[in-house]
Amino acid sequence: MALKFGYDELRTLIALPDDAARKSLRKTMVTEGMLHCREVGELPVLVEKIHQSAPDLLITTINPQWDTAELIRKVRHNLLGANPFMVIIVLLEKPDPAMVNKVVNAGADDLLLPPWLGRLVIDRLDNFAQGRKPFLVTHDYIGPERRTVPRQDGGAVSPTMDVPNPVQWLSEGNADRDQFRKKIHAALEQVNLRKIKSAGGQLRYLADRIVEQFVEGGQKAIQPNLQAMLEAADEMGRRAANTDFAPALELTSGLREICLRLQNTGRAPKTDEVAVLPALADAVVKAIYWNDKEPLPQVAANT
Repeated sequence: MALKFGYDELRTLIALPDDAARKSLRKTMVTEGMLHCREVGELPVLVEKIHQSAPDLLITTINPQWDTAELIRKVRHNLLGANPFMVIIVLLEKPDPAMVNKVVNAGADDLLLPPWLGRLVIDRLDNFAQGRKPFLVTHDYIGPERRTVPRQDGGAVSPTMDVPNPVQWLSEGNADRDQFRKKIHAALEQVNLRKIKSAGGQLRYLADRIVEQFVEGGQKAIQPNLQAMLEAADEMGRRAANTDFAPALELTSGLREICLRLQNTGRAPKTDEVAVLPALADAVVKAIYWNDKEPLPQVAANT
């Protein structure tokens, strides 16, 4: 069967632990004209290949012995490889709800259940050649938007964004890699801004939760959310460095120092120390949005 679209320039990486399945799928794809198709049978080699070759398409699986969920998450958060917007298809061995959730939460584009027929993978590629789902960017997730119903808690809804689609770009005959890298860079700037905003919203949400928990359960009760607040502050530090958000970053640094003091179980925190968190988090959010037409996030929303 002839391909509907041209994939001769598509850099594909097939990463499966099962040797026969991996080679069979690669043979099908090469026969269909995908000449830039490589295979990997070990997770450490997969990490290395993502670093070195910047694939356009990754086909892999997730199971207890081959857990690529964190690897996919790192790709999406631009912590691994040069293209966080590569198309990622996961082939699941069985419809295990836990594994399906892992695929979804990691940020993969699509999943297929057995039998893993090469023709079905090609059909999915044809779908991606016509477009892909917009991405959702929150404090802990970057990946395709999968919301089917509106939020019921009244919280703010994070907007989605279109991201570069290497399958569509190359299937349309665009061979200029430098031009596509510019698209990736522009999209990363948008992601960075949204991550800064989501980190600020997360700080504001957690500040209120910590105050409530301290009243109810004291220092021990606030430890998990203190850690979450530190992680949001670290995300802000990483994303806002060398940007125009220096005032927000400085305020976040102060907020982080207070959280570290409150984490110190060798001393009993004072109520005033905890009570100041929402005001400081408010200041961070206002510093982020000081020149932004977008309204401030609602406090109740866990962004």
